[in-house]
This record gives sequence, structure tokens and C-alpha cells, in this order.
Amino acid sequence: MGQLQQADDLAQAAAESRAKRVPVMVAFLQQSCPYCAIARRDHLLPLEADPRWRERVLIRVVETDRSTALRDFSGNPTTHQAFARKLDVRTVPTLIVFDGSGNPVGLPLTGLLTRDFYQLYIEQAIENGLTKMRGR
Repeated sequence: MGQLQQADDLAQAAAESRAKRVPVMVAFLQQSCPYCAIARRDHLLPLEADPRWRERVLIRVVETDRSTALRDFSGNPTTHQAFARKLDVRTVPTLIVFDGSGNPVGLPLTGLLTRDFYQLYIEQAIENGLTKMRGR
């Protein structure tokens, strides 16, 4: 399996999102978080590897404990840590689905939730984003 793409330019991801008419899911994670490792390994990486989902969502990772450079959805320079703080992300993993303008299209998935249903929650969040992006 591959590796999830670190967020470096969300404005560019938003432009790609608009062109493809798919949402952007930002996964707020930390390297030291055991639940983030489970979310990454068991849910996000398989989702990214599945051609059916790869054509329906762009996934970007923001490491909430890192000061890695990032351009936000408006093209403004920031860091992973500052971007997470701006969105009031306090718990990891947190998944937020955005439209092509950088607006959240549903409630964040905060924490690992019920592991048996976590994949379903992710897929529902993506489908909700697709519906909003495509006006269905």
C-alpha cells in the first residue's frame, strides 16, 4: 500500500477538487497517536488504494503536532499545527470533508469512533461531500 499525501497546498487541492468535482478529506493525525496509526493503516490507506474511492475524494494529511509549511484553502501560508488550531481540531484522528472552496460539508469525524463502523462513517462523509459538490 502507498502513503497518504501530506498537505502542502490545500488551495491547489481545492482547485483539483473543483476540476474533478470531488471533495477534499483532510485527515488530522499525529505520528505518536496509536488511534491515528489504526485509522491510517486500516481505513485511510485502503481507501486511498481503492480505485473506486480514489476517483471520489482527495485525501490530504495534516500533522497537528508539526510546524510543517502549508498553504491553506485561501492560499495563505500557515503550518499544519496552526491550520489545525484555526479549525479547533483538538482530538486526533479527526477527519473533515471540504468542498472545492474549502468549506466543511459535514460534521467532523472526531476520534476513532466505533471501529466496526468507522469505515462506513468515512464513506458516508465522502458521499455527503460528493452530493454537495455535484448538486445531487
